Amino acid sequence: MNDLLDLNEAAAWASEFTNKYVTPTNISYLLQYGKVKKYSWNGKTLVSVEELKKYYEEYYSELRERYEERLGGDINWALSFARVKEKETTKHVHRLHPYKGKFIPQLVEYFLDGHTDDFKRDVYFRPGDIILDPFAGSGTTLVQAAELGMHAIGLDISYFNCLISEVKLLDYDLETIAAHCQEINRIIKAESSRLAGFDRELSELVSSINDEFFPSPEFKYSLARGTVDENRVVSEALTCLKDKYDALINRYGVELKGRLTGSDFLDTWLAAPVLREALAARKYLNRVESEKERKLLTVILSRTIRSCRLTPHYQLELLNKPVSGPYYCYKHRKICKPILSMARIFGRYSRDTINRLAEFGRLKKDAFSAVIDGDSRFINIFEEVKKRNEDFYKLLINKRIKGIFTSPPYVGQLDYHAQHEYAYELFGFNRRDDQEIGRSGRGKGSKAREEYIEGIADVLLNSKRYLADDFHAFIVANDEYGLYPEIARRAGLKIVQEFKRPVLNRTSRDRNPYGESIFHMVNNGSNSTSPDPD
Repeated sequence: MNDLLDLNEAAAWASEFTNKYVTPTNISYLLQYGKVKKYSWNGKTLVSVEELKKYYEEYYSELRERYEERLGGDINWALSFARVKEKETTKHVHRLHPYKGKFIPQLVEYFLDGHTDDFKRDVYFRPGDIILDPFAGSGTTLVQAAELGMHAIGLDISYFNCLISEVKLLDYDLETIAAHCQEINRIIKAESSRLAGFDRELSELVSSINDEFFPSPEFKYSLARGTVDENRVVSEALTCLKDKYDALINRYGVELKGRLTGSDFLDTWLAAPVLREALAARKYLNRVESEKERKLLTVILSRTIRSCRLTPHYQLELLNKPVSGPYYCYKHRKICKPILSMARIFGRYSRDTINRLAEFGRLKKDAFSAVIDGDSRFINIFEEVKKRNEDFYKLLINKRIKGIFTSPPYVGQLDYHAQHEYAYELFGFNRRDDQEIGRSGRGKGSKAREEYIEGIADVLLNSKRYLADDFHAFIVANDEYGLYPEIARRAGLKIVQEFKRPVLNRTSRDRNPYGESIFHMVNNGSNSTSPDPD
């Protein structure tokens, strides 16, 4: 018994042992997924100190060894932000909508704020400066700039990316937003009411199968120790489930698929009951008079639709094959069922969004922001800002932009329009796929790399026209092909420092060692092509 600790004691011990913040929830995770064994005494859950010590020693030793072997020994482990809790990396509006390929806010804050350390030896920006992100994505740089009292401009080729960024930065009457959400949820529930009995019985069926074949946490612990044949148990469970599920479908006459829209994507990846709810909710959105309220509600509905796609939980990022019924989930290690109504999820996301906006509203400073959709190689920033805010325009032409913090797309890695295809299809947004720099469809060959170099350099050249002469540019990139020295040369920039960081908390299931460089660049020539403002 002297070796056993309860969850709170185990978390305190692990925090001291690992020199990072470990919570009781983290310890529960280790129990849930069979990393350490669960003990019980007098109704309390207990953990062995020796098992915890062994787990952490093996984990961190292997982790550091793998990363340094792959990325080199000069990586800055402090920039991994491994000690930062997920609650902080996804704080306030940063989790308003999922977005693949974004950096964490702490990385932006590190370079924008006023601190110095052994690696960051100077302060580059101050409150009141103007920051530019020419690949704004979901707006992380813009949000952090607002929190630090800096003005910000974001550019992006994807309209939906710009929509996510913009709704994070706008001000709302949250009571009005709550009233809209309540009405939308009423509409959704009216559509879903006829499936309530079926969904309830399906949940009971799946629960009984899980209790029999995948008891928690015993099954996960046995799986982690290699004492159970997962494939055999899964096969037996699905065989037991099939006839009962088919009988339930027939009894209720449920049709999960149908041709309800002109979109192959929507009809394939959303169950017919969910799609009917989404169409009814969209009809309501189209009647909302306030543009900014309509945009915010669109983002909430989009986030909901993404979570309701007919894909296993472990394949949310990479769609493979739609599920047609309950399936074995390799993320949760049990049987999960497809979502047949988005009412519960929309309600949860609505409340979450309102809370996050309220939290950010208390933190953000009085600063200008502008989000511009279009090709960053050609956008006239002066003209576009003037269209949106005359006061911001006057400040911009007087101060000019002090610096850049951005993460361009990587060569042949993502299609930024395709990752949000559900939103483009449901809402009919205009797409510019062919103008994406580095899109995965072009591959990673020599031609694709040359196009990438030219594209990123052109963006930086256009950006320079609006920058102050003494600007600082920080560019986050996984430069596996060594392209950024040439990009800097073509853009008339000089790399003065390279910060290397391991990326430990990736959302992808790919757990191979992965790192990024943050290139600090300064002007290597004049901004002679700067446009004259009107």
